[in-house]
Amino acid sequence: MSAAAPGRIRRLAVESWAAMTTALRGIVANRLRAFLSTVGIAIGVATLMTIYGLVTGLTSSFTQQLSMLGSDTMYVTSRPWVIQGDWWLYRNRPPIGRDDVAALRHHGSWLTAVAPLATAGAEVSFQNRRIGLVQVQGTTSEYLDASTLKLAAGRFLSAIESVSVSHSGVLGAEVAERVFAREPGLGTRIALGPQRFTVVGVLKPQGKAFGQSLDNLVIIPIETFGQIYGTRRDMAIAVAAAPAQLPQAQEQIVEVLRRSRGLGPEEADTFSINRQSELVKFFNQETAALFGVAIAVGLITLLVGGIGVMNIMLVTVTERTREIGVRRALGARRRTILLQFLAESALVTMVGGSIGTGLGVVAPTVIDRISPVGAEVSPQAMVGAVVFSGVIGLLFGTWPAARAANLDPIESLRFE
Repeated sequence: MSAAAPGRIRRLAVESWAAMTTALRGIVANRLRAFLSTVGIAIGVATLMTIYGLVTGLTSSFTQQLSMLGSDTMYVTSRPWVIQGDWWLYRNRPPIGRDDVAALRHHGSWLTAVAPLATAGAEVSFQNRRIGLVQVQGTTSEYLDASTLKLAAGRFLSAIESVSVSHSGVLGAEVAERVFAREPGLGTRIALGPQRFTVVGVLKPQGKAFGQSLDNLVIIPIETFGQIYGTRRDMAIAVAAAPAQLPQAQEQIVEVLRRSRGLGPEEADTFSINRQSELVKFFNQETAALFGVAIAVGLITLLVGGIGVMNIMLVTVTERTREIGVRRALGARRRTILLQFLAESALVTMVGGSIGTGLGVVAPTVIDRISPVGAEVSPQAMVGAVVFSGVIGLLFGTWPAARAANLDPIESLRFE
């Protein structure tokens, strides 16, 4: 570094500080104009922040809800969870039945757990308390290993209960709380429709998924479920495998079920294998397009706001032409004038960006509290929004600042 370098750095720092203070005085002197300049920027930043908060919160909420399915669990169903294409291709598929469960249990060497899962709705009652629209799930003891369910009290269905018509039930946290209030109610007999069941366990709370409670359920043995609701009902099969063996396990499921169902080499599968990762991928694809359109709207708003700032800065340069001439005559450099107007433009947009960030934080917070749609804004996004608005000010303030810096001092002194 040359001996003159520290002096240049010191001079640049002094000029930058002077430009900032001069810019601040200019903004304070023209408060109404500065406010009008910030409106467009504030609206654009608020729009972007709100969109970002909604998409981030929705993604976080969706991912958390999908985690309840288990990353190492596959669900075999007659139709895919997400149908892309012609729905009629899946309409006439035969239901998943007991033969499919038996085939996977006998020939699925890569599978660590195979649990049928059938669902229905019923009313739960205990003494004078009644709960309507409770989800009843019929399954086996292996479902605890194939799912992410955790016990809060008692036990899950036993292997013997799973293969017999046993009237034992495991309650979801919401049902247990509404029926028994504080006590778990283990050993108590409750009414599930016209049938009576003994409570053997209570699950830990799971929360909500897609606006529906995951704790409003009762789990009973699959054989008992079949006796009450019928054995021809379509079901799903929850299949678990070691994380490192998921690809092999999925291929084996396809092979076993195709052979069990007697499908020829040219025939399409009559079942679907669903995984958590597939839903996440589909969700990301769908939200990417929506997020892109929303961001484009926000950027257009910022563009309009930036053009407004540029126009007002051009007016400011015209009004202060004589002042610029006096400063140039007294020895001010072009760089000093350039820095002053760039600083003023950046400060105006950063003020607008700060206001927009505040609004963009409030809006997702309100949405998160009054609606089932999650929304959240990170501190990094808040800082980024203010910095980005400053960059907008620098970009759109470049032309007015360059015009001010290049004014002829003599002509500027003659300006009226």
